[in-house]
Amino acid sequence: MNRKNILKKIVWSILAITLLLFGILVYHIANARPIENATIQVSRIDFDRPFDSLGTIDIKQKLHRIPGVKSEIIVKKNVVVYFHDNTVADSKKVYDELMTKGNYKAERFVLPANIAMQQACPVMKKDSFKYKFSKFIQGIFN
Repeated sequence: MNRKNILKKIVWSILAITLLLFGILVYHIANARPIENATIQVSRIDFDRPFDSLGTIDIKQKLHRIPGVKSEIIVKKNVVVYFHDNTVADSKKVYDELMTKGNYKAERFVLPANIAMQQACPVMKKDSFKYKFSKFIQGIFN
């Protein structure tokens, strides 16, 4: 009889924890809202030769002076990746302004049209169970 009671307590405890975690998941999905000011974009410029340490500092300073460019600028060899607010400046405007500030041989990286039109969510695919479940829960509470 003692084993039976212990087994019942374990089963009920596991069931209660599972139900609690499921409730937390549903609450989180129901209250998740899209980011209202999602205007930060990542862009890239490919240069013809790698930067040395002084060149890296120089290119970062010139990019920081361009309106709309955020503080995160990554320079690896001959590639510069930067974050910018696309309501202030698009990647073409930043590229054109940078080219007027220095004598560079570079080209702006542009995504091919077939990739640019794809959905950019790396976490969930639209035909997955997670996506369908999340949409179902949001549909109930919206």
